Amino acid sequence: MTKTSGSGADGKRIVDINLSEIRVADENVRKHGADQELDDLAESIKAVGLLQPVVLRGPSGRGKYDLIVGQRRFLAHKKLGRKTIRAVVHKSMSRDDAMIRSLVENMLRVELNHADAAKATTALFKRLGRDVKAVSKATGLSTRRVRQYVKIEELASDETKRKLRDNEVEPADVQRALEAAKGNIDKADDLLEMMQEYKLDNHQKARLREIGESRPSASARTIFEEALRPQVRTSVVVPLPERLRDGLETAAKQLRATWEQVAARALEYWLQRNGYLGR
Repeated sequence: MTKTSGSGADGKRIVDINLSEIRVADENVRKHGADQELDDLAESIKAVGLLQPVVLRGPSGRGKYDLIVGQRRFLAHKKLGRKTIRAVVHKSMSRDDAMIRSLVENMLRVELNHADAAKATTALFKRLGRDVKAVSKATGLSTRRVRQYVKIEELASDETKRKLRDNEVEPADVQRALEAAKGNIDKADDLLEMMQEYKLDNHQKARLREIGESRPSASARTIFEEALRPQVRTSVVVPLPERLRDGLETAAKQLRATWEQVAARALEYWLQRNGYLGR
């Protein structure tokens, strides 16, 4: 049963749909944690009503509406024992559009589990011809974040993805382990486990990645022990123009690294590119 209840800001009709006629669409990207900590949301809906309608596609061939956006609001209505929910209904919506809507919606609301975000972003990445820029434009995610999601989804083991889903590891550490392991899943798991157990600092983690990338045949234990060795460090004081300082600060924030780490990598890249390393 459908009952018209008004219009949205974009002119689309808002209707009341029976909860029994709604099912969660395959394109809905939130696969874990949707039913957790619903009490506050349910109390808010009970007190002031539903401020943002859910988005549905349908009806489908089986007389059901597909829930594209608003899974937690849908579950909160069930928790409250409601029979209907206010919704904007699209008669048709492509799988790509549905996935993009769901991904963007969940990124902007309760933080989407990293494993779910990586899975959805990678699926969209494949559907859009493995074009990082196309995914970035469609979702608003940075190209760096898109690449991180894809790398983790395509290369990480199921156990590592579980740890990410349960917030036992940091995405940046997973990425470092994968880069150090050069595609070897077992080696990446071993490196990540050692990083967790021994609580490496950021400099040691950066060293671990550098050693793994430069010595692909080295074992996880060898890479790890080499990363722990004390390093002789030389400090160079260089006056920088404001433009370079701003760029260094931006890179450090985006890479979640220190200014020193970014500057060292940039210097290494320039020296290597111009043939000054190894002479």
